[in-house]
Amino acid sequence: MRHKGRKSHDFVTRQGNISLQGIYYHCGCSNSKSVNILVSAGRKYSRAADELIVRYAGSHSYQQARGYLRKDFHINLSSETLRMRISEISGQIRQHRNSGQNIDKWENMANEKLYGYADGVLINVRQEGWKECKLLRYENEFGTQLSHRALLGSIKDFGLLARREAIHIGASDAEEVVFLMDGAEGFHHHIKRNLPSARQVVDYWHVCQHIGECATEIYGRDNADGHRWRRKYCHVLREDGPRKLLASLRISRSHAKTDASAKALMKLINFLARRIDRIDYPTLLEQGYRVDSGPIESSCKKVVQARMKGPGMRWSRKGASAMLEIRCALYSNIWENLINNCA
Repeated sequence: MRHKGRKSHDFVTRQGNISLQGIYYHCGCSNSKSVNILVSAGRKYSRAADELIVRYAGSHSYQQARGYLRKDFHINLSSETLRMRISEISGQIRQHRNSGQNIDKWENMANEKLYGYADGVLINVRQEGWKECKLLRYENEFGTQLSHRALLGSIKDFGLLARREAIHIGASDAEEVVFLMDGAEGFHHHIKRNLPSARQVVDYWHVCQHIGECATEIYGRDNADGHRWRRKYCHVLREDGPRKLLASLRISRSHAKTDASAKALMKLINFLARRIDRIDYPTLLEQGYRVDSGPIESSCKKVVQARMKGPGMRWSRKGASAMLEIRCALYSNIWENLINNCA
């Protein structure tokens, strides 16, 4: 027995939600087709509307995105629908990026340095508290090509992610891979393990921060002598190198007036000595290397904090991972290719 009828199907377009109608047939042979396939080839969202939804939901809270989409394009979707769409598209983007297809590979990498940056940002995860999101940034020497990846997971998995992304963008074609980080031993160990040929540099300003903390412990907070001491040794580090700085600090420690001062100086000496091969700034600057990690600090604010650290925001682990994937794609050069392949 065969039955003929007519049903409508809601279709989301850039001009708003529209309702399409089509004839359907139902019979016992199991060959009947649903009305959404008949009227829209199985799609609920047009490609243009899909990109709008992802952009708005990836740049604003779900409640704000819902209001903007309704006001600007007459697209009526609930916050839960936006959440589900972000989760679905992010899964497609993750699968596409991890597959290593040719859209990720950069061109003209020969005779250029590839700079990598790594840092952590805390995100409030439900039932877990504050968890570190590890953010990776790759860019070419002239800043014309850019890629972000993020991971809410272990430092071991982050090292594997850094290696995989370097392979995808064509790091083997680059003159050299240079990683700038804040001196954390976890990042250093796993980048060295997964990218052994990469040259590592500790951010100059991060080392200066440690010198400033030592000055505060010796002279106290907001002390003029402490400020002069910090400026002096930061200058020695940048102009004369870590070995001369260490020699001066060891002399200062031998003349320390208190045990607290000697302990603070010894802490700074140990920090510098363990990283001496990564903080030779006179040589690095002379050879044309960057010595500051400002780009990753900017990425932490733009990619993660701007969307995921609003007042009172808490995320499920799955929701945070999905949003990180969307945000990293938005701030990478391959966004247009990704969304066209995934939406």
